[in-house]
Amino acid sequence: MSSTVEVPRRRTLRDLFHDRRHTALLVAIVAAFAVRPIIGDTGAAPTVFSITMLLLLLVAIYNIQVDELVGERGALLRERRRRSVVAWVLVAPAFVERLLFVLAPRSRWLYLGPISWLAVFAFVSWSELRSVLKQKEVTSETISMAISVYLMIGVTWGVLYIVLFLHDPQSFHFGDSTISSSPDAYVHQNLFPILIYFSLTTLATIGFGDITPVTLPARYAAVAEGITGQFYLAILVARLVAVQMSQRAHPETNSAVPSADSRSAERER
Repeated sequence: MSSTVEVPRRRTLRDLFHDRRHTALLVAIVAAFAVRPIIGDTGAAPTVFSITMLLLLLVAIYNIQVDELVGERGALLRERRRRSVVAWVLVAPAFVERLLFVLAPRSRWLYLGPISWLAVFAFVSWSELRSVLKQKEVTSETISMAISVYLMIGVTWGVLYIVLFLHDPQSFHFGDSTISSSPDAYVHQNLFPILIYFSLTTLATIGFGDITPVTLPARYAAVAEGITGQFYLAILVARLVAVQMSQRAHPETNSAVPSADSRSAERER
């Protein structure tokens, strides 16, 4: 009586990327943050920054499409399709805006770009936040996802500040900077990294004071971001500690139940 031997499936580059997709998202976010400080504000800096932002979008959309959903299979597939459609509908205008920014940075209609980026980053942050709160075990990917969500919150608020600034250039005081009186090209090239920097210092409640909100909407947005950052850290730490304690209390149960990433990988295959 012959017996068949199951040959293990060879892992591909796609499988490796799938298993480390949250780490890839974190690396993409850090790369987008690091481009401008490393290569400066002149020359090819805006173009390279735009490329890193587009790569960040692609990695974020991939994470949204394959992240684990909970529920009946039919409803799960419908929810996944819905999220994919919403994600691509939001990403398309932002993607086009970045390309047009590289080709024609002086076009005034590009001021509509930050609105599309705000919608994209808000959707990505919300989707990733839901995913990290549904995790049943603490792994390196869980930590990468949690850090990515925190940084994405900072990016989302930074784009909100850009929208406020474009609506009213007096929303922020930049100290000795001449950004408020600079031409369109300078604003497009430098506004994003400057207000993302302000957003991250506000999220971390550092508050250097070199950039200050002036108008009431800008002030309330900054206060809301500081509160959100503190609540996120408190809730996240409590959640991860509870999951870790559950893992230690019931190690046999956790080892028998496949993780969200492994279940999602099986569906992808």
